[in-house]
Amino acid sequence: MESGPLVTQHIKDPRERLVSRIAACMLREPNYYAKAEEKIAQILADMNEVATIDPEFICQLAYYTRNELNIRSASNFLLAFAANHPEAKKYLKQYFSATIKLPTDLIETIELCQSFREMEVENKTIVPACLQDLVAEKFKTFSIYHLGKYCSEGKRKRNLLKVRAKKAANDKKQEGEGTTEKAASKKGTLSFKQLVRLCHIKEPSKNVMSILGKRYPENSDVFATSGLVVDGEFNPSLANKRMKIPTPVTWETQLSASGNKAEVWEELIRSKKLPFMAMLRNIRNLLITGVDPQVHEIVQDRLKDPDQIQNSKLFPFRFFSAYEAIKIDLEELQKLKDDPSYEPVQPAPRRGQKLKYKRKKIIPKIVPTQETIESYYRALEEAVKLATALNIKPVKGNSVIFADVSGSMKCPISGEGGMGSVRTCMDIGILLGLMMRHVCENSEFVIFSSPSNDGKCWKKIDLKGDNILELMNEVKQEASTLGGGTDFPFDYICTAIENRAHFDNMFIFSDMMISPGSGNMNNTISGQEWTVEGILRNYRENVNANMKFISINLGGHGKAVTADLEDDMKNILVSGYSDSILRLVTELQVSQVDAVKLAAQSLIKT
Repeated sequence: MESGPLVTQHIKDPRERLVSRIAACMLREPNYYAKAEEKIAQILADMNEVATIDPEFICQLAYYTRNELNIRSASNFLLAFAANHPEAKKYLKQYFSATIKLPTDLIETIELCQSFREMEVENKTIVPACLQDLVAEKFKTFSIYHLGKYCSEGKRKRNLLKVRAKKAANDKKQEGEGTTEKAASKKGTLSFKQLVRLCHIKEPSKNVMSILGKRYPENSDVFATSGLVVDGEFNPSLANKRMKIPTPVTWETQLSASGNKAEVWEELIRSKKLPFMAMLRNIRNLLITGVDPQVHEIVQDRLKDPDQIQNSKLFPFRFFSAYEAIKIDLEELQKLKDDPSYEPVQPAPRRGQKLKYKRKKIIPKIVPTQETIESYYRALEEAVKLATALNIKPVKGNSVIFADVSGSMKCPISGEGGMGSVRTCMDIGILLGLMMRHVCENSEFVIFSSPSNDGKCWKKIDLKGDNILELMNEVKQEASTLGGGTDFPFDYICTAIENRAHFDNMFIFSDMMISPGSGNMNNTISGQEWTVEGILRNYRENVNANMKFISINLGGHGKAVTADLEDDMKNILVSGYSDSILRLVTELQVSQVDAVKLAAQSLIKT
C-alpha cells in the first residue's frame, strides 16, 4: 500500500480527481519542489487537464484548500501553477488575497513559482508580472506585528532546518522512497529582503525600509519625501540609524523574557494573549507552575466552548495528546513546594536511549488538587466530542464500522508520543471507529478477530452514550471475549446481503490492508469461498451499487500516510494514521467539485 499511487485514474472527472489528490495531502504533503516525485507528477498532470476545461477551478481549489481543508503548501502550489498558466492566471486576482494568510505564504508561492521552470511548465519570466503585482498588493495588508512575527530570517531558517531534519528522519523510515525525494529535497530559501526586491514592493514605506535595513532619514526634509510621513512625524533620535522590523510582543517573547512562572501564565490567560493551540499545548505548564484556580477555570471553559473549538479547526487527536501531559505526580510537586532544595528522582534511561538533560526545577506557586486534574480530563473529553462533531463533516446514510481487535492489534504504536492511554493499534482503531460513529448519521459498530465460543469471529456492540473514553473501555472488554486471530466477518456481510440491509458506507480499522485483492482474507461460508473483492461486488450487485468501502491500515504507523482511491472512489484505502484520517474520509464521501464551487461563490458574494 505504501508504494501505490495516490489516486487511480478511474475517477473520470479530472476536477474530482484533482480535489481528491489535494485532499489526500491532509495526511502527508509531498515535496512540491521535487519534479520527479510521482505524486507531484500526478497532481501536475491533473492540473494541466483541469486548466484546459475549467481554468478558474485551479484558483477556486486553492482558496478551498486553504480555507476549508486548512492545507497550506498545497494551496500555494495551486496559486503558483495558476500564475504560470495562460488561462488560469486570468482568475488569480479574484482569489489570491483570500488564499494567502501569512507573509511566509508569499515567499513559498514565489519559490514554487520559480520551481515550475524545472518542472517544464510554461514560464517566460522568473516571476510573472501578474503575481508580482498581487504579492505587492497583499504585502500592504500585513501589519508590523505580522511582519515581526514571520519576517525574522533567523527564525525562518531555524524552522526550515527543523522541517528538513524531520523530513530526513521520515525518509530514513520509508524504504524505497528515500532515493527520489532525497535527490530533490533541496528547497529554495528566498528571504523577505529578496521578496521585496524581486516583486518591486514599495509600500508601506516603513515596513519595506525596515526589511531592507535602510537608514532612517537624516533630517525632516528627507523624511518628507521618504514616504514615512503617513506613519507620524520625524523622530530626530532615529536619524541615520538602521531601520528594522521590531520584535513583536507575543506570548513566546513574554515567556522567554520572564520565565516559566505561574504569574506569567496568569497574565497571558487573563489578558487573552495566549492563543488556543498554545494554551492546549501548555496545560502541563499551567499545572506544574501552579496558576490560580480561577485561571484553570478560564482554560477549562475555553476547552468546552463550541465556538473556540470550531474556530481552532483542530482534530480530536490534538486534544487526546493533552491526556498524557496532565498525568502529574502531585506528591512530587508538593515536596518541591515544601522544600525547594528537593531533587526529584529521574528515571534511568532505557537501553539505547541517551540520558536526558536535567531540566530546570520549577517550584509551583500552588499545588493543583486531584479534582483540578480530573476537571481537566472532563474538559478534554468534552473538547474531543466537540472537535469530532464540529471539525469533521457528518457522514450521511447508514454505516457499518468494523474494528479489528485481534492479537496483532495489541502491538504498541511507535513514533507517536503523548497519546495518554491510547498506546496500541487496537486503541487507535477503536478510538477512530468511535469517532467515526460520532459523526455518522446512523451506524452499527462491530468488532472482529477470530471465532469465540459461539463460532462467530465478530461481535456487534450496542453502544450508548457519547463518552468516547468510557466507550473505548467498554469495547475493549467485549474484545476479550473473542479469539486472538484475524478472520474477516464475511458472514456478517452475507447476512446483510440476504436481508438487503442497506449500508452507504463500510469502514474497517485494522493493522493490515483489507481490500479487494487481499488474498490472505479468503474464507468459506456455506460451501462458498469468499474474497473481499467478491463479497463487495456481491453486495453492490444485490443491495447498494454505490456503497463506499473505506479501509484504514493502521499498520502503516510510523511510515508515510497515503491514500488510494479505486473503482471511481467507491473504495478508499488509507495506509498509516494521523489526526487527519477522519477529515479525509469524510471529505471524500461526496463530490467535492460542488463544494469547491460553493466556497468560491461565498467568497465572491463577500
